[in-house]
Amino acid sequence: MITITYPFMPPAELRGNSRSHWRAKNAKKKEFQELTFWYMHQQNEPLAEPMDKVTIKYTAYYCGRPIDIDNLITGMKYAQDCLTIQGIIPDDSPDHIKNVSVEYHRVKHKRQVQLVMEVTEVD
Repeated sequence: MITITYPFMPPAELRGNSRSHWRAKNAKKKEFQELTFWYMHQQNEPLAEPMDKVTIKYTAYYCGRPIDIDNLITGMKYAQDCLTIQGIIPDDSPDHIKNVSVEYHRVKHKRQVQLVMEVTEVD
């Protein structure tokens, strides 16, 4: 299992309802992917073999108004792409990503906001 905890929600420029200029979006994409790679390398146990089929669960701890599920998943697309780039999964098609789920939990303070991405291998 791979667990990555982001201390924020996906950047607004990458979400489905974003009206950002392509340059701003591209800059945020690169920044977000670099951060995701860094978090992946912080995992204690390197993977011996790539995973063939996975489920991805996002747990959002939010303060204020929650991000719509479709916008949250769209905003995490580039993090999912990192799984393929790093060779953790062969590609991000439905043949390999079997399920994506989102769970929400309200927190009292902005400093508690975070998004946890859990990637689990399935049979």
